[in-house]
Amino acid sequence: MRAADEATISSGVPSATLMDRAGRAVARAAIREAGGRYGRRAEVVCGTGNNGGDGFVAARELARAGLSVRCLVAGDLAGISGAAGEHLRRAEKMVEILPWGGTGLGPCDVIVDALFGTGFRGSAEGDAARAIEAMNDAGAPVVAVDIPSGVSGATGAVEGPAVAADTTVVMAAEKLGTAVGAGSSLAGRVQIADIGIAVLATHAGMIERGDVACCLPRRSSDSHKRSQGAVALLGGSAGMSGAVKLAARSAVRMGAGYCTVGVTPSVEAALSAVLPEVLSNVVTDRDVLGAEALDHFAGVIERATALAIGPGLGTGPDQSALMGAVLDRVGLPMVIDADGLNVLAGHTDALRGRSTDTVLTPHPAELARLLDSSVPEVQSDRVRAARSAADRFGCVVVLKGHRSVIAEGSGHIAVNPTGGPELASAGTGDVLTGAVAALLAAGLRPFEAAWCATWVHGVAGAVAAQRLGGPGVLAWDVAEALPGAITETLGREPSGSCV
Repeated sequence: MRAADEATISSGVPSATLMDRAGRAVARAAIREAGGRYGRRAEVVCGTGNNGGDGFVAARELARAGLSVRCLVAGDLAGISGAAGEHLRRAEKMVEILPWGGTGLGPCDVIVDALFGTGFRGSAEGDAARAIEAMNDAGAPVVAVDIPSGVSGATGAVEGPAVAADTTVVMAAEKLGTAVGAGSSLAGRVQIADIGIAVLATHAGMIERGDVACCLPRRSSDSHKRSQGAVALLGGSAGMSGAVKLAARSAVRMGAGYCTVGVTPSVEAALSAVLPEVLSNVVTDRDVLGAEALDHFAGVIERATALAIGPGLGTGPDQSALMGAVLDRVGLPMVIDADGLNVLAGHTDALRGRSTDTVLTPHPAELARLLDSSVPEVQSDRVRAARSAADRFGCVVVLKGHRSVIAEGSGHIAVNPTGGPELASAGTGDVLTGAVAALLAAGLRPFEAAWCATWVHGVAGAVAAQRLGGPGVLAWDVAEALPGAITETLGREPSGSCV
């Protein structure tokens, strides 16, 4: 965004003009939040940088629209220069402008947060911190300019007080700070304002319904079960049959024509009782899967178009040996999850050696183990962690959680906006594994398969919650809701091509 902004100014558009457009967009959003113009009161809290300049424009335009406006500045008014200083002087002719010190917010119908911009890092202190706390305590709706103050624009991290906005007006394109991390929860409704900045050659995107709709496989009138792809699945162990059931159920609900599971004798008995449409092969006479299971499963793998491994697998020397053999000998597109990831911790070199693309679907703790890091480090910059893993392992990485981040080795990332607290239930990650495997089996490229499955998985959680009408959504409910989620995603005819 910084480069795009500089390129626009270099092309001949003055920064003061861009600031004017930004402030006008903020003013329009503030009027909507205030519920009208005349008789409404607005408090505009400004900093001393360009974000404050946008606030000065918004204050001026709100006053022009008929609101009673006051502008409070946290910082040295005399130090405001450049385009922000120009708009400060213009605002002073129409709006009361006061230093923050001791003034505080008055009764109002809307607050504009123009304190800090997307370049903010660290923790707000002094008057700025007090202003943030006052905005949060005021009880009026808050419209943030580009990003809620106190949020890191690059990571979405929050290290101190931060504004909880009702609406955030972002200029030209959404920033990572409102797309991921704590910032995504504090931004409220994100509204994009076109102010004449062309944003090109981006490496990060927010997944939208149309993106997924144009990539999801369609069944033609002459489709048959083999044309829809065949998933091979290795997982399960004594006492952990549920995970592999969920992954298998998800794969067929996502559209796979075949799903065949390689399992232990006890897991096979549990599986056949509830999933008659899923084929099962007993590939060992023991209670866990070891390297010998791959030999007994070879015929299935030869006929499959994708492999999933890990759900309910367990950890130990046998599982480690199996995982190593799979990475060395299986040339199918593959998704690895759960214990498949856990047994790879400290032994990830084999991932780099694969000639076929692999998708990893870790939650933060699993990724921390793979990177020899910690959960706080992963969560402090989820984009960096996902990119780092994708580059280091040569895989597509789905870092699960609120606003899942999907990264590929090129550095491209996709952020998924679907999925809510209904997915905070044991086994929903296994459902995602099956969904990714089904799309890999259908022929989607790994990056596309990962972000399409993540989107549909999130929608399925919402569909399941709506069907049940309350809390208590189970992972099985999410798997059963996948067809409905696909139908909802394909509800309107897609246009364009995959991004």
